[in-house]
Amino acid sequence: ALVAAVVLVVLVVTVDAFDAFTMSAASASAAAALKDYPLLATFQSYALRAEQAFDDACTAMWSKVLANFSPFVIAGPLTFVYHELVYFGAWTPWLLMDRFDYFKRWKIQPEKTASKEMVGKCLKKLLKSHVFIQLPMQLMFHYVAPYFGFSLALPLPKSRDLLWQIPTFFVIEDFYFYWIHRALHHKSVYRYVHKVHHEHTHPFGIAAEYSHPLETFFLGIGTLLGPLFFAKHMVTLWVWLFFRLLETVEDHSGYDVPWNPTNLIPFWGGAVHHDFHHKTFAGPYSSVFTWCDWMFGTDKLFR
Repeated sequence: ALVAAVVLVVLVVTVDAFDAFTMSAASASAAAALKDYPLLATFQSYALRAEQAFDDACTAMWSKVLANFSPFVIAGPLTFVYHELVYFGAWTPWLLMDRFDYFKRWKIQPEKTASKEMVGKCLKKLLKSHVFIQLPMQLMFHYVAPYFGFSLALPLPKSRDLLWQIPTFFVIEDFYFYWIHRALHHKSVYRYVHKVHHEHTHPFGIAAEYSHPLETFFLGIGTLLGPLFFAKHMVTLWVWLFFRLLETVEDHSGYDVPWNPTNLIPFWGGAVHHDFHHKTFAGPYSSVFTWCDWMFGTDKLFR
C-alpha cells in the first residue's frame, strides 16, 4: 500500500512532464513520417480539422454550462443529473430486450428473468443510494478536486487526450475494483456488506449499482482515481463516466450479444464473466478485464 501511494504521488507530480514529453516526441516522429508520405499528411490534415471542429463544438457547449451554472452546481447536482441520464439510459436497451423472445438466444441464464417486484425493489434502493450516498460524494468532490489541480474552466483539454486517458482509467479502476471486490467476499465482511449486491443471482442492467452504502462509497473512489491523477478537467470526468457506466450496466445485463466487448477484445471480461460470478458467488472478481483474475488464480472455477 505504501509503495502504491508513493507511485501515485510520483505520477501526479510528473504527469505534466509526461504530457509534454509525449507531445514533443509525437510531433517529431509525425513530422519525419509525413515528409515521406504525402497521403498520410493529407489524412492528418483532415483528422486535425475534424478534431478542431469537435473541440470547438464542445467549447461552445461548455461555455453555456459555465454561463448558467456555478462550479458547485456543475460538480454536484448537474453531474448527478448527468449520471442518472447515462445510467438509466444505458439500461433501456437491455430492458427492451427482456420484452422480446427473440433476444433470449443471447440470454446467459435464459430460464431466469427479473420480476417486476425485483426490479421495483432495485429501483427504490438505487434512488436512495444515488441521492443519499452518490450525490454527497459528488458534492464533496467539488471541494477535493482543486487540491489535485482539477478545473472546470476554459480552455478544454484536447479531445485526442481521451484516446489514452479512457483506457488508462479502465486499467486503474479495474485493478482497484479487483482487490476491493475480492476483500468484500471475505467471510468476515461479506454478509454485512457485499451480500446486498448478490441478492440478484441473475443480474439485470441497473443492478450494477444496487449495493450497500459502504460498498458504493469505496468502489466509487476507484472510479475517481484515474481522472484525479491523469486528468484535470470535469469534461474528461464526464466522458469517463459515460464509458464506465455503459460498461458496468453491460456487465450486469445478463446478455452475451455478438457485439459486446467480450467478443471483440480478448482480455475483456464483460457480462459472461460477471454473470458467472453472480451465479456462483465465486471469482472472477475484476470489473473490466480478465488479467487480474488470471494472474492471481481467481478465475479457475470459471475456466
